[in-house]
Amino acid sequence: MNVKRCLFFALCGCYLISLCILNGCKKPPAGSTHSGPQPLRIHFTCDTSGRIEPCGCFTGQHGGLTRLRTWLKENDPSGQSLRVDIGGAIAGKADYDIIQYGYITKAYAELGYHALNLGADEIALKQADLVRLAGASSVPMISASWVNAASRQEILKPFTIVQHGNLKVGILGVISPNSVTSRDEGTDVLSLNEAIDRHLPALRSQTNVIVLLAFAKLDEMKKIAQQYFEIPIILGGDVSGPAQMLLRENDSILAWTTNEARTVGEITAKVDQKTIMDAHYQNQLLWDYIAQDAKIADLMKQYRAEIRQTKLRIDDPNYRHEGAIPGVSATATYMGTETCQSCHPNTHGGWTGSSHARAFDTLKKRGTDADPHCIACHTVGFGKEGGYRRSMGDTQLTAVGCESCHGPGSAHVAKHRDNKPNNFSFRPLDAGDCVSCHHGEFSRPFDWKQFWPKVEHGKETAR
Repeated sequence: MNVKRCLFFALCGCYLISLCILNGCKKPPAGSTHSGPQPLRIHFTCDTSGRIEPCGCFTGQHGGLTRLRTWLKENDPSGQSLRVDIGGAIAGKADYDIIQYGYITKAYAELGYHALNLGADEIALKQADLVRLAGASSVPMISASWVNAASRQEILKPFTIVQHGNLKVGILGVISPNSVTSRDEGTDVLSLNEAIDRHLPALRSQTNVIVLLAFAKLDEMKKIAQQYFEIPIILGGDVSGPAQMLLRENDSILAWTTNEARTVGEITAKVDQKTIMDAHYQNQLLWDYIAQDAKIADLMKQYRAEIRQTKLRIDDPNYRHEGAIPGVSATATYMGTETCQSCHPNTHGGWTGSSHARAFDTLKKRGTDADPHCIACHTVGFGKEGGYRRSMGDTQLTAVGCESCHGPGSAHVAKHRDNKPNNFSFRPLDAGDCVSCHHGEFSRPFDWKQFWPKVEHGKETAR
């Protein structure tokens, strides 16, 4: 009997040794206490576009990081979920956008985020500005794709590793070169494969599960899933709308979101030996009835206080917007709505009773009258040659006046006031001119037939 038992245990030992050899005798990642399926919960955003809070021009506006924090506190009160942003958090590349982005990263820190990936709008910044912002951010800003063009070395951290319960989660950030519209001189963007290949071995050995943040098109995310079985979770990206369900491709699950901080994606799953099990997904709309968190809203107040005291490039009277043709000056200048009154009294009278005439007052009430993000649709010719400048305050070229739609009118005025020969004429206007400001939530829904009667006017006999 003893001989049989010895033989049995010897055979068992040989079997275990064989399994160890076949599987490479891999040890679990350092610090891991993995034993059986482990829960994993992820909240992710993309395309925040500077939306710390809704602008407030109309009621019923969804989203904002203000509402996201309230929703997270209600749905994950312990704050234990893994929280990541896939890119596109900044609103643009102007100096005031860069200032605002510093407050956006502070908002993400308050939200308990673990990683911020670079999207196309971030890559478009000057390298020095982006490196400075990354250094000041308490949330890691990552990109395995953005490199120095000469050395081919990553400029920021390519990934971060987070302890999530009993799991070590590797978060790798990439962006597709096809999504990059512009980048600073001296920088480059690696192909998705090269960016992933560089860091996959290290992440495999150090983590229980890898989450890829991919600012990329859907077909590119699918291709990654087909090529890399080691990456079980892929979150995007550069897409037209939020996913409504999980997409399963090869051994990976894919999900994505967008829509200017109006939505947040949530994944709950279990991880067993680097395999994703029982994965569920929901896309949550941040409804207008969700209360706005005061602490995040205060960051927006701080941004507006700073921007009011800061001299910006757009404040320069000689500023020319990016679309301006070099060497070409405007043929007419802005005169102000009051100039039109003498020849167009009926139209002017109708205007004074409209919301357009009070457009700048709404900014003053909200304290946003110095924020360039808001001013353009509430003044005359902001950022254009001879148009409104912040130094004017509320003294001239404020509100949505005649020239906001018709363009600068000095040539038109000269023709009729001084009887000078002039072939100047205003271009025809239609609904397309209105939607530059009245789009989406800024005028829900915009219907030309409904809105035009409220401001309708035409030719008027001069007096």
